[in-house]
Amino acid sequence: MISALLISGLTLKAQHDISVDVLGFAFSKYGLGYEYGINPSNSVGINVNFSSKNMFDDGISNNPIYAAKDGKYAYSEMNIVPEYKAFFTPNKGNDGVYLGLYGKFRTSKAAGNTYSDTTGFASTGNLKYPTTDVSTTGLALGVMGGYKWKTSGVLFLEVTAGVGKFLMNNVKYSSVKAEDDPNFNQEDYVPYIGSALAVDIRIAVKIGIRIGGGSQ
Repeated sequence: MISALLISGLTLKAQHDISVDVLGFAFSKYGLGYEYGINPSNSVGINVNFSSKNMFDDGISNNPIYAAKDGKYAYSEMNIVPEYKAFFTPNKGNDGVYLGLYGKFRTSKAAGNTYSDTTGFASTGNLKYPTTDVSTTGLALGVMGGYKWKTSGVLFLEVTAGVGKFLMNNVKYSSVKAEDDPNFNQEDYVPYIGSALAVDIRIAVKIGIRIGGGSQ
């Protein structure tokens, strides 16, 4: 009974920030963010978002030869982003200027991509166009900074910018023959900036509500 009361008291005093990234909507990314206030100057949190649009597609996979039979491939992506923030100008608890660290676990799948199979082409003169799924797994670490405006009520607005590096990027094809197609662009499915530069860029504009935290 005493333990339950203690836990209940700590929970009521704890600060919980729940947010959505409204800028992500412009890139067809939808998800939620959660942040726990350790104290007014430090917090930890996690963001989870999903997308049905591949913003890194350079257009090659939309060529009628290399796209799915209906002209598009089915795409899905998930990002899990844990983070730590240190606030330097807290006024209402975990607000003001901050710097932090983040990690990112990213998975994606593009289903129904067609590719050219030259097997038997020399003898028949006919190309085959079978389909393949392309799945990716990536892991990144980075640094970030930003500013959080907390109102006198429960609402807050936050802007975040960060840069990181992908330590791992794996690309797998359901058909191994697709890997031999020189026109099948693997970079359409990994979050590379420029020419094969494994850099992660984070920009977010969040709107959220704060639950708990006493008078902060």
